[in-house]
Amino acid sequence: MQETSLPTIITIIVLGLITLNALSYYTRRIKIIAPIIWVLIIGFSYSVAAHFFSLGIPEIPLDPEIVLYVFVPLLVFASTQKICLSHLSKVLAPASLTATLGIVVSMLIMALPLYFFMSFSPLEALLLGVILSATDPLAVGALIEGNKKVSESQKLLIEGESILNDGFVVTVSGIFAVMIFEGGEFSVLSSGKEFLQHVLGAIALGIIIARGGRWLINKWHSDSFSLRVNMTLSIAYGSFALGELIQVSGILAVFAAALAYGYKPKLDDHNKHIHNHLWEYFNYLSNAVLFFLLGASFFVYFSADSLTMTLLCVLAFLLIAPRLISLMILSPFIKIDGAKLNKKEILLLNFAGAKGAVSIALILLLPDSFALKETCLSIAFLMIFLSLLIYPICLGQIIKSETS
Repeated sequence: MQETSLPTIITIIVLGLITLNALSYYTRRIKIIAPIIWVLIIGFSYSVAAHFFSLGIPEIPLDPEIVLYVFVPLLVFASTQKICLSHLSKVLAPASLTATLGIVVSMLIMALPLYFFMSFSPLEALLLGVILSATDPLAVGALIEGNKKVSESQKLLIEGESILNDGFVVTVSGIFAVMIFEGGEFSVLSSGKEFLQHVLGAIALGIIIARGGRWLINKWHSDSFSLRVNMTLSIAYGSFALGELIQVSGILAVFAAALAYGYKPKLDDHNKHIHNHLWEYFNYLSNAVLFFLLGASFFVYFSADSLTMTLLCVLAFLLIAPRLISLMILSPFIKIDGAKLNKKEILLLNFAGAKGAVSIALILLLPDSFALKETCLSIAFLMIFLSLLIYPICLGQIIKSETS
């Protein structure tokens, strides 16, 4: 790959920021597609130009460690710190149910066509099934952000479930990866024990780091917004990095840290407002960069040779059926504001389940010796793009019918 000069990089950044402003202005009337999805489309157009035309622009790969260590802590903390713990407690039980048992049901349904029609072994099918069952908190947040027609309880359930099931997916996919590539044996007892250690360890770690950070802020009388932002950035990245280092779920550690740090909606001061605005900007800019990278890396990993009629049929099934079936099975046990889910809410939760870059990162982290890695990447990229392009349209129609 050719080296890019610093002036060229700065020029690209400037043009990118101007483009974000232009998108915000020119796409605000096209409400069926969120501005962030236009960023994905621009990234995809870049990938087409770099891959198929001799324009002298480099193809951009997606580094899985950058996704997991740079974007995930920032975006998970940004989404979670706006949640009031007392409000989250109202939807914690259904969110946990859909993020665990719902993922298991979805994983099993996804594994069936992969095993019977795509030459995957049972464990390989389960591995890809669990990775693709995740609803990416980065993508979901972009879909429902600022939508006033989705109630706060619905948003809490969607966002909470998305973050929790991402932590569940990372943990379970790690267990399957060890069994497949390191010859480990499956045991319900040992795997269940390992999972609990991952979850409980992550929660404890996040709480300790966040409360420690809060204690330091109070001790140092750090009222300045800059010191608050420094501390919250340290909490977000520190909890994720330390969690991964001691082999617990970094995502759940960040989630627990953001909740334990504390959200005080009635606190009204200048520094708090600036702090919130800065984190909103971190969230916005990180989402934009990540969605562009996701689009720009499409043809780096997607293989047209794997695009067969069988794959398209399997993909259509994977895109529609597994999450919807799991939600329908669990719907009698899921309540929002004390009421069971109605059909429109089931569809709302289903089409809020967009896929995103975390799934790609997990597949990229698999060994290169994995013969089906290229096929997995092709399936994942197609599912992500289709979910990000189609689901918002479906969400818009569901919300419109619900309020009409």
